[in-house]
Amino acid sequence: MKKIACIALLAVFFTNCKQSNPDEKAASAEKPVDTVTVVKEEKAKKADEDCKDIQVEMGSGRECIVKTTDLNAVYQGIIANKEVEETEFYLATIPTENKSVTINKNGLISIDYEITKDKVAIAMNYEGGVTEVALEKIKDTIKKSIYHYAD
Repeated sequence: MKKIACIALLAVFFTNCKQSNPDEKAASAEKPVDTVTVVKEEKAKKADEDCKDIQVEMGSGRECIVKTTDLNAVYQGIIANKEVEETEFYLATIPTENKSVTINKNGLISIDYEITKDKVAIAMNYEGGVTEVALEKIKDTIKKSIYHYAD
């Protein structure tokens, strides 16, 4: 009698494990689509950028040639993709003249914007170093440089 009860309980257990919820099937079907979309977007991004890592004294950097002619679009991309830390403190748009913004949060002291014709230089001054972002329009591309320096 005990054996029959155990077998019946195991049978019920296994049948419940094998049943699936229709919502779970829909969720699992959506995941590969999302993955494919992300892969396509990343490939498109890589096709628009040609990047290389750079070693600098007391730091590191990365330079990219972006196939776009709009400095503001590249600037917005840095903010949206959080390509550097503390992008939430960046100004919403590139200023039209040199500007310094005092932050004093998360170790970030200030952000200095230096604006010249076809070039934007952003210096993020930290307690322990500096991060420099430079955007320069060269013909119909943008050179994006990001350097991290330690004190």
